Amino acid sequence: MPLSSVAFAFGLLLVVPSGWAFAAEKHSGAVVAADETGITIEEMGPWHGPSTQPIRRTFRWNDSTRVVLAERSSEGEGGWRWGFNDRPAQPSDLHMGDFVTVTTEPRGARAVAVEVLVVWPGTHLEVPGSS
Repeated sequence: MPLSSVAFAFGLLLVVPSGWAFAAEKHSGAVVAADETGITIEEMGPWHGPSTQPIRRTFRWNDSTRVVLAERSSEGEGGWRWGFNDRPAQPSDLHMGDFVTVTTEPRGARAVAVEVLVVWPGTHLEVPGSS
């Protein structure tokens, strides 16, 4: 095998893992706090037995952070009855205890929230034909 091929393969081993470090991450949990600076959630990590506790994680907003509300509706989306409909929301729409998935990207030493998906199970649903 030529030396240039070995050097190229070794270079890939050094470059590829560093690219993985910049990948987005997703964290899911219940909202503990949300304000104009960011969001704090409690996320259940790996199970280590009955003493396992949720982990608090705080993520900062930036100008491009999207907040999306997903809620079930009887019409659904795309013809799927009782499916989830998505609509834009504001950080002020978040309430303590809401279940969210926060997609983050590393920015310097911090993780910044790129998208926050809030899932409301459908507390405002009406069953057709019921009163």
